[in-house]
Amino acid sequence: MEIYKIIDALHLKLGCNIQEFEGGAGLPTSYSDRLAEEINLLMHGCGLFDLKACWLIALKGTDAGTFLQGMVTSDVLQLEIGQIQSSLICGNKGKILHHLEIFRSRDKEWIVICDPGEGRAVGTILDNFHVREDLDMRLLNSGEMLRIDLIGPDTEKNLEKLGYDPAKTEWKFDESSVLTVKLNLGKIPRFINLININVLQEFTAQILKFENSDLTGLEAFDQIRISEGIPRFGVDYDSGNFPQEAGLSDHISFEKGCYIGQEPHARMYHRGHPNWFSVWLKLPEKSDAISGNLLYHNQKEIGKITSLGSFSQNGFLRGIAMIRHESAVEKSLLALEVDLQPIIEQEALPYTII
Repeated sequence: MEIYKIIDALHLKLGCNIQEFEGGAGLPTSYSDRLAEEINLLMHGCGLFDLKACWLIALKGTDAGTFLQGMVTSDVLQLEIGQIQSSLICGNKGKILHHLEIFRSRDKEWIVICDPGEGRAVGTILDNFHVREDLDMRLLNSGEMLRIDLIGPDTEKNLEKLGYDPAKTEWKFDESSVLTVKLNLGKIPRFINLININVLQEFTAQILKFENSDLTGLEAFDQIRISEGIPRFGVDYDSGNFPQEAGLSDHISFEKGCYIGQEPHARMYHRGHPNWFSVWLKLPEKSDAISGNLLYHNQKEIGKITSLGSFSQNGFLRGIAMIRHESAVEKSLLALEVDLQPIIEQEALPYTII
């Protein structure tokens, strides 16, 4: 698609590495020597994170909501128009298959926002389970809309300069529709924008004209989400994990009734606990730790670091780890080697399932 080449050219001009996904959509991962600048934009300005690689699958019709309710872990029927929530598709045994965002865009319409590289598999699952329900399914990426995220405290005022009304989900930019919804990245403001393909180039150009606004990539995004205690699918948890292990209470409803994987989730929630637990780490800033390091307690291996930030906050680095349940419950100090002093602090992730 021509618009992909146009937007990717902006990244390449800054020396960006681009990972290509389905249909040729690129995801900017890292730029040459700009990480500190990008982090500063996300924390204090407005960073544009190009997520056109995310498939947008619209489900519209009388049965769209009830169909989706039986497919995903969150309660999509309680969403009002203009609201969004994180969610999961799980297998029959309860383990995670895909991470999603579910956006209630209009009356009788929900948009399933897939992670990069996950769209075809998610679409196939939805299509296989759709039999007699009164709904239409379409891929918005193929000629309608693409996703651009704006992250940082200056984001909302920049959007308002372009015509965005915070009281409305759908608004006009250059006479074309934009759907905007706020989904914070921890405490950092984040606005997800689904933009008409015809105006995507001009929308991007206008955002980049604002002071303290620029392009950012996945590496900088990861630094922020680690500092906010937000695990990422494929990095901190994967298809071998249950939602309870990954600390995803904001992704799952234990009250809405039946969905795929609901029974093992309910049994674990009411009668037991997972064997593993994702936790939030604080490491001294001079630590030699790297992502993937094993962690120890009482000279026993109890887990590993899955994500590690690289910038210091108040003398500490932040990280995320998957460790044994008993060590997480005890909030034990952790060590990087069997014989080293345990100096790594841990706490529950912000959305841990209790």
